[in-house]
Amino acid sequence: MLPNHVPLVVAEQMGMLDALAPGRIDLGLGRAPGTDGATAAALRRNQTANEEFPEQIAELLGFMENNFPQGHPYEDVHAVPGPWQADENRVARSATSADIWILGSSTYSAQVAARLGRPYAFALQFGGADVLNALRIYRENFRPSRYLAEPYSLVSIGAIADENPAEARRQSSSSAMAMLRMFQRKSFSLLPPEGVAAFQATSQERAIIEEYTDRAIHGTAAEVAAGLEELHAQTGVDEVMLVVQGYSRRSQAQTVELIADHYGMPTN
Repeated sequence: MLPNHVPLVVAEQMGMLDALAPGRIDLGLGRAPGTDGATAAALRRNQTANEEFPEQIAELLGFMENNFPQGHPYEDVHAVPGPWQADENRVARSATSADIWILGSSTYSAQVAARLGRPYAFALQFGGADVLNALRIYRENFRPSRYLAEPYSLVSIGAIADENPAEARRQSSSSAMAMLRMFQRKSFSLLPPEGVAAFQATSQERAIIEEYTDRAIHGTAAEVAAGLEELHAQTGVDEVMLVVQGYSRRSQAQTVELIADHYGMPTN
């Protein structure tokens, strides 16, 4: 969530990560608060942070690539590690850098990704009404760049698999309950499925729990795989990312194992 962070610090952190793992770092940039209003205010100290998202991206790229134009206020400010440090030390610049994605769950982020010629990731676990429209806008308005010649997109979606489809749905309710508690500024800690079932919810609270339970793809491995393949067919994205859900670590690991086994993926 770039408005929550100082671009210079992000550039230095990504430069260090890429130095440690060359060519393996993806950097996703979003403009949403990612938290409640009070925390966002404490992080940002600026009411216009959201509106400045494109400018913040440009500033971040300037630090990462060390290419601010002459006369820019940050022309002589350099991210370390980075190209400037390599030049100062008379060593070759890194051949890699973090791949930058634009994140979002709205059409606004699709427009930004298209204009910048960057890959676009839509968070379907948070919002879904505009996913097809957002992807259409991204593809129709995409401007090829030196980073990307053609549109490249990803959709992330909550998922949980179990040999018992009813248990998969029960496990999904824990993550849904956590979303409700976050909206209410309560503890985000997961409740067990039986705790969710026993919760005395209002009709509005129950509607939110049901919505987020059903927003995830849950069921047997075959059912989850069918849902993923349907999502891929509808969206035409290049990648589908699973946001693995469930109350216990075991249930989360089981989802990965069951889906991997369904597709015949190797165990190591």
